[in-house]
Amino acid sequence: MVTRDILPTESFYQELTKHLENGEEMSIRQIYSLYPDINQKTLSWRLYKLVHSGRLYRSGQGYYALFKVGDNDPAGYNYIQKKSQKLYDIVIDFGYDFYITGLDSLVGEMLHIPEKYPVLLVVEEAGVKEIQYALSDRDYVVFTEKECDIIKEPTMMGKIDALILRGKNFTLSADHIAQKEKGFVDLYYAVTRLEYGISAPELSRIFQNLQRNHSLAALKMKYAARDRGISTEINFLMNLSKTTEKALEFMGHQIKEAQ
Repeated sequence: MVTRDILPTESFYQELTKHLENGEEMSIRQIYSLYPDINQKTLSWRLYKLVHSGRLYRSGQGYYALFKVGDNDPAGYNYIQKKSQKLYDIVIDFGYDFYITGLDSLVGEMLHIPEKYPVLLVVEEAGVKEIQYALSDRDYVVFTEKECDIIKEPTMMGKIDALILRGKNFTLSADHIAQKEKGFVDLYYAVTRLEYGISAPELSRIFQNLQRNHSLAALKMKYAARDRGISTEINFLMNLSKTTEKALEFMGHQIKEAQ
């Protein structure tokens, strides 16, 4: 138990990291209990600042977890496709929060990567239109997720250079490239909602390969799915291996009925 009347924010963070490990979480009540001599409002403010600086993140209502640098970090700039590098170099000059996501962030985790594919780009909402116009002015074919009717036209997908998704939280990225959990969730969203040019079986193989390589931290997947608004589907995927054969049979019947 920590019993200090005065504990600067940095010291507080260093103390807290001793109680948190990557992939685990702690409730705010547990954190309060560690620092009984510090006002709870002061602790809440320090947690708020650490979340907004990207050193902690909220893993659920009243729960916090720690980000650590490790083997699960995204591929670097030099490993993403050339087109993605060019778009990265343009977007970074506008000062908006953004990251490259999808296939680019999963390099090294897939047996096969298409030679050419639309860049998935997540940009803070205030900059979506400006970035789209800036890239279009440079002769890139760019659409936002709001233009899904155009994106889904069979003749369009092969011509699209980039798809822009709106982003609210950028803590699951490093140097403007998504971490693998966020990269997969964004790719899943693009394939299932925007007719992104990867088949469902191929997406399934990517997911199975990531699981075999132990490349997906469950808590980060949960956090990424919540940010993208598809928690139910991603939680189902993550728990699929625990589902009994009879339960899967039942779900199959329900899917057929819904169709």
